[in-house]
Amino acid sequence: MLRTLLGLLAAVALLQGTVLAAEYPVRPIRLLIGFPPGAGMDAVVRPFASRLSELLGQPVLVENRPGAGGAIASTALTRAPADGYTLGLSSNGDLVIVPLLIKVDYDHIGGFSPISLVSREDGFVLLANAAFPASNVAELVALARAKPGGISFGSGGVGLPHHIAMEEFKIVSRTDMVHVPYKGAAPMLQDIVGGQLMLGIGNVTALPLIRAGKVKPLAVTSARRIAALPEVPTFAEQGYPAVEASGWFGLVGPAALPAEVVQALSAATRKIVEEPAFNERLFGLGMHGEASTPAGLQQLVRDDTARWGRLIKETGVKVE
Repeated sequence: MLRTLLGLLAAVALLQGTVLAAEYPVRPIRLLIGFPPGAGMDAVVRPFASRLSELLGQPVLVENRPGAGGAIASTALTRAPADGYTLGLSSNGDLVIVPLLIKVDYDHIGGFSPISLVSREDGFVLLANAAFPASNVAELVALARAKPGGISFGSGGVGLPHHIAMEEFKIVSRTDMVHVPYKGAAPMLQDIVGGQLMLGIGNVTALPLIRAGKVKPLAVTSARRIAALPEVPTFAEQGYPAVEASGWFGLVGPAALPAEVVQALSAATRKIVEEPAFNERLFGLGMHGEASTPAGLQQLVRDDTARWGRLIKETGVKVE
C-alpha cells in the first residue's frame, strides 16, 4: 500500500513538472536589474528582454531597482516566489563583488538559481580628458610618480571592478593616485569631457566620445585588444599584465527554481546570445553574447568570488 502511494505521488510530481514545462510562462515575467536606466547593464537587458519575450510568448518587463551596488535588486529577487515569474540579470559586480564588500541579506552563491551566462564584457577602458598630458600608460606612470597624490582618477563607484582594477594598477606601477567615486559612469564621463576630472576608468560605451575626440583612451584592461577599439593597447602590452579585468552578465532566479523553468529559460537564452542581431547590439558596448549551463554560471560565481576576494584583500578596497 505504501509503495503504491509513493509511486502515485511520484507520478503526480512528474505530471506537474511536465505540465509546468509545457505551459510556462502563462503571464508576464519581471526582470530585475540593480542599476538605473542608461547604465551598461540596462543597454544589454533591453534587447535581451525584448527577444526573450518573443521566444516565450509573454511580456518580459524590465524593472530597474538601483542602489547599494545592485544589492537592493538582488535582495528583492531572493525574496520573490520561485515560480519563474521574477528573474534577475546580475553581474560579477553585484553578484560577486558587492557581497565581499558590504553585508547583504542573502547568500550570493547559494541564494540564487543560476540559469545562464548572457554576455561578457571584454574589458574596461582607461580614459583621459583630451588635454591630459599623458597619452599612454608609460607617460601616466611618469606623471604620477613625479606628482605623488597629485593625480585623481574617477570610476563609477567604490568597489566596482573598474575601481579595483585601478587600485591594482597603483600597486604594480608603484604610483599614488587619488580615487574619486561617482554614482555611475555617465556623470564621470561628463566631468572628464568638461575638464573637471582628467582621468577615469569606464566602459566601451564611451566609444562615441572617443571617436569624437572628446576623451582619449590610454589602455584597456582586457587580455587582448577589444574589437571595437582595436587601436587601443592593453595594460599588458604596456608592461602591466597584472591589470586585467572584465565583466559579465548572467540570468538568475530565486533559489529552488523548478528545473523545468530553468531549462526553458536556459534554452531561450542560448538561442538569443547566438543570434547575430543581439551580438551586433553588444559590439559597440565592448561585449559579446555568451551562454552557459546553470552549473557553468554557478562555477563562474565561485571562481570570481575567489579571484575578486584576493584582489580586494591585496588592494585594501573598502566601502566606508
